[in-house]
Amino acid sequence: MKFPWTIFVVAILLVVAQTANATPYPNNETPARTLRLTDEMIRTRVAQLDLPFDVRSSSLIHSAIRRYVVEGQRDSEYILGRSGMYFPVFEHYLRVYGLPESLKYLPIIESSLRPGVKSPMGAAGLWQFIPSTGRLYGLTVNGQLDERLDSHKATEAAVQMLASLYAQFKDWGLVLAAYNCGPGRVRQAMREANSSNFWKVKDYLPAESQHYLPRFVAAAYLVNYYDAHGLQPEYPSQEFMNTRTFRVHQSLHLSAVARQLGVGYKTLTYLNPSYLQGLVPASETGHFVTVPDRVAMAFATNFLQIKGSVDLSSRQASQYVTVPGDNLDTLAILFQCTPEDIMAWNGLRERQLTVNQTLVVYLQRSSIRP
Repeated sequence: MKFPWTIFVVAILLVVAQTANATPYPNNETPARTLRLTDEMIRTRVAQLDLPFDVRSSSLIHSAIRRYVVEGQRDSEYILGRSGMYFPVFEHYLRVYGLPESLKYLPIIESSLRPGVKSPMGAAGLWQFIPSTGRLYGLTVNGQLDERLDSHKATEAAVQMLASLYAQFKDWGLVLAAYNCGPGRVRQAMREANSSNFWKVKDYLPAESQHYLPRFVAAAYLVNYYDAHGLQPEYPSQEFMNTRTFRVHQSLHLSAVARQLGVGYKTLTYLNPSYLQGLVPASETGHFVTVPDRVAMAFATNFLQIKGSVDLSSRQASQYVTVPGDNLDTLAILFQCTPEDIMAWNGLRERQLTVNQTLVVYLQRSSIRP
C-alpha cells in the first residue's frame, strides 16, 4: 500500500498557514526588545536624563542609542552587569571631588567597563589612560605595576583630570571632547569657531570627538532605560560582585594570599589586574587589594597590620565597610573618635579612603545597642 503523500502535504500546509496567522504573544503584545524604537521615543527619554550639559537631539545620538539597545544587545547586557562592580567606585570619587555623578557613564564608551582592555594606541584600563597621562596624574606604570588597571586609583586620577579640564573650559561638553582628543585640540577648535559653546565648536573638532558626546548620551540612555528594551544585566559571578577592598603597605604575593584564603588565583588576579606579575609591592602610601567578601575577615586577620593608639577599655571592636562619598572626618563623628584614631586602628598612613574598604573601628560601649 502506498503512503498518501498528497493528503499529508496538504495537511502540513494547512498547519503552517494557521501558525503564520496565529498571534505568538497574548493580546497582540511583543517582547520589549522587539518594539520599534522611534525618534520621538528617544527624544522624550533623552530629555529626561540627568546630564551636566545641554543635550540637543541629533541623528548621531539616535544612531548611538540604537547600537546599544538594538544592534549590540548582548554586549550591552554584559556592560550593565559589570556596572554593578564599578559604578560604586566611580560614584565615590565623583562625590569626593564634587563632580557630577553622571560622569560615571564615561568609562562605558572608553572601555565597555573592562579594566584590562588596551587600545592600539597604548591606552589601558577602565578610563583608557595612555602611560604619559597616567603618570601625569600619579599612576605608576612599569613592568610590575600598572595602576591604570586599578579601578580605584585610575578612577581617582580620571576624576582629577576631569576636574582640571572643567577648570579650563567651564563646559562639560567641551570637557568630554578634551578627554577624547586633548585640551590643545579643543582650544584650537574654539578659536576656529570663535565660541566656547560645545554645539558651536563641535563641527571644528576631529570626527571621533564629534561622536564622543552622542556616545556618552547613548551610554546614559542604556543605563537608565535598558529595561524598556527587554535587556537584562548579565552579572559577573558573586565572587566578583561581592567584594571588600583593603589598603596594604607590606609586600604580598597574590598566589600566597590565594592559598591561605582558599580563593582561586585567577579570581584574585581578575579583581586586582594592576599587579602584572601577581606581586603587590611594598608601599609607604599603600596599595589596594580587593578580595571576595566571603574571605574578607580572613584577609584582615592574616594580612593587615592593625594598631591601636588610644585607650580601648570603654570601646568594643567592630567593622565598617565604606560607601561612596565616605571620608575620615564624617566617620570620626559617626564613631565618636578622631580621624587619627581610625587611621591608627587600621594602619593607614594617609587619609584617603575608597569604596567597599573594610575598616576596623572601636565603638563606645554606651552607643552599642544590646
